[in-house]
Amino acid sequence: MNQPDGQSNKTILIVTYYWPPLGGPGSLRPVKFTKYLPLFGITPVILTRKNIAYHSYDDEIGEDVPDIRVLRTESMDPARILHILGMRNYSVSRWHVPIKRTMNFPDNKTPWVPFAYNAARKIDFDYVFVTAPPFSAFIAGYYIARISGKPLIVDFRDAWLEFPFMPYKGQLQKEFVRNWERKIVGLASLIVVVDDNIRNSLIDKYPDIIDKISVIPNGYDPDDFQRISEPDRFTISYLGTVRAERNPENILEAVSQFMVSNRLNKEKVRFRFIGHVEEFFLRSIRDYGFIELTGHLPYKKAIRTFSNSHMAVLITTGSEYFFPSRQNEYLASGLPIIVCGKSKGLHMLAKAFKRGYPGWIFDFNDIEGMKKRIGNLYAKYRKGVVVKGKTPYQEYTRKNLTRILAENIKKI
Repeated sequence: MNQPDGQSNKTILIVTYYWPPLGGPGSLRPVKFTKYLPLFGITPVILTRKNIAYHSYDDEIGEDVPDIRVLRTESMDPARILHILGMRNYSVSRWHVPIKRTMNFPDNKTPWVPFAYNAARKIDFDYVFVTAPPFSAFIAGYYIARISGKPLIVDFRDAWLEFPFMPYKGQLQKEFVRNWERKIVGLASLIVVVDDNIRNSLIDKYPDIIDKISVIPNGYDPDDFQRISEPDRFTISYLGTVRAERNPENILEAVSQFMVSNRLNKEKVRFRFIGHVEEFFLRSIRDYGFIELTGHLPYKKAIRTFSNSHMAVLITTGSEYFFPSRQNEYLASGLPIIVCGKSKGLHMLAKAFKRGYPGWIFDFNDIEGMKKRIGNLYAKYRKGVVVKGKTPYQEYTRKNLTRILAENIKKI
């Protein structure tokens, strides 16, 4: 197939540790790029690892890219070794964290780097595109670009040196990451980030990259958002992983106090967690009688289940480098949104709320404020008033964002 301008298709090697059957945002972003890049004259080839022990699987999202060439290499990282030893489903425990911190150079997926590098040397391509985290994938991409002489494109799904979910501790780790970050953005022909805060942080550190950095957020596919039926009770939904940086304790306490004040039982109100909940939080969450835990669902089913609600909740304990990957999906749902916690990374939601979308951001500890807002939305629900919004970011569909990526690639 030829491009409209008559040029032949280019091939892009997409280096991604996360890929179906693994679920979650780490797989979803490269899958959506891969789905739409051929429409713009770029043919993807995927370089990933063999099966690993993981907490969230999703075979459905792979159906979006059935004919794509996928190269799966060996790896000696801990998740791969656990799978070789017979473990398929992995659940994070608190005692794992010190081990992960010790291996944080820049993460515990570094043993995949030599396997990815060796596999890439045996194939032909025109560009190298690497998405991270895990940030060790950037190191693989760096060496692949050096040995092949092909342009390097790096995609920051999170901030690296300021990574909020496994912060770098001590001078040795920080210097190691700082040196690699400097080398990689220096070599890259194109730098893609999901958020303006990451862009500004990188430019502050490396001013010379300003002309080769582009913001492409995570988007949404309109067809995924279909409300099936009216829930049988007032339903509040949270979409995503529950972990320390997304502690649900205070929003659940706000819901509990609202229910006690209005003498409501679990037949009237339901709080639904859609996604993986880390083991540490399971017991405390289950203590509330109004909880529904779906576990990890295939992406499209998760979006449908989420949309089939009356209210959405997003949670952050406040890191300025917390960039919820699902902000556009929350807005595309049309649901009124309560955000428990403040972060600079929430600016997309904050701007939408200022432009009229029904949403409110509360301090993490403002239980009383959240309780009152939930009560207000419940009162409208009881009167048959449907509170719905319309995303102001109509242009942020996955297809359109991939078009922007393709245009930037072709400028290299």
